[in-house]
Amino acid sequence: MPQPPRDHRVSRLKLQDLRVLVVAAEVGSMAKAAVALGLSQPSVSYAIANLEKTLAVPLLDRGPQGVAATEYGRALIERGLVALNEMQHAVDTIEVLGEPGRGQVRIGTTTPMSAVASLVIARLTRRYPRMTFHLVNDTTTTLLRLLREREIEIAISRVLPLKAQDISIQTLFDDQLAVIASRSNSWLSRSKVGLGDLIAERWVLPPPTAFLGDLIAQVFRAHGLETPRPTVTTISTYAMALMVASGPFLTIHPATLLKVPQRHAQLAALPVQLKAARHPVALLTLKDRTPSGAAKEFLRAAREEWAARGDSSVPA
Repeated sequence: MPQPPRDHRVSRLKLQDLRVLVVAAEVGSMAKAAVALGLSQPSVSYAIANLEKTLAVPLLDRGPQGVAATEYGRALIERGLVALNEMQHAVDTIEVLGEPGRGQVRIGTTTPMSAVASLVIARLTRRYPRMTFHLVNDTTTTLLRLLREREIEIAISRVLPLKAQDISIQTLFDDQLAVIASRSNSWLSRSKVGLGDLIAERWVLPPPTAFLGDLIAQVFRAHGLETPRPTVTTISTYAMALMVASGPFLTIHPATLLKVPQRHAQLAALPVQLKAARHPVALLTLKDRTPSGAAKEFLRAAREEWAARGDSSVPA
């Protein structure tokens, strides 16, 4: 059985006071925090002073330009956000216990995998009209951080072998990177194309520092090639798709783009056999966190969606 905290100061900390501190540090002003929280300014000042008295350290630096978190304040906010998010998770869980399918699911996806989330959400909204969703698009690294901070419950991402022992991985399908072009591109008339044949073409690629950019660089290295200098560099899947569809550009992107949620009308994969280009797309959750009822339904619906497709892979 969990034991109560040994430090008497912990039992004197109030979640509402902690929330006031988080907002004040975020907006940089006691007055703005009062407006944001619907409180009086003296109430905001009292809440923060109460925290500082309990912990016997300054949590905010006050100045004519506003307030900023001290080193102590940043430490409390970092861990306090986890506590606040867990409490919200508890409230959400209690809310849905009496009515399956009611509640909010907080999901994070990489941009290419937004289509995967949209399929699952469409399935669930037909089944549970009262269920709501909060969707975040970001990099895999950021999604893992948000999982650990309890900002999201589920992440959907292409994954490489993870050493993190706290992350649970449920593979949905294996996704192949593909060289993608406009359906009007002359290279599509070839029966076979080598990656080296395309080096001099105009490329639209993500930055090399991005997760997908690093995977693409690995593909070129596997073929004994340097990554070509892109004509356009963008992290946006939407911008990339528009440019490739309307111009003489090529890109390398997850083949999911071509088939999920449906066959793409303007883009197609060139007949290039890419090395080191297949990785699983998975549902990521925290091992030590029990999913809310709504999150459990999302995980179940995601597995059902790909089971119904009858194929564990999305070929180029």
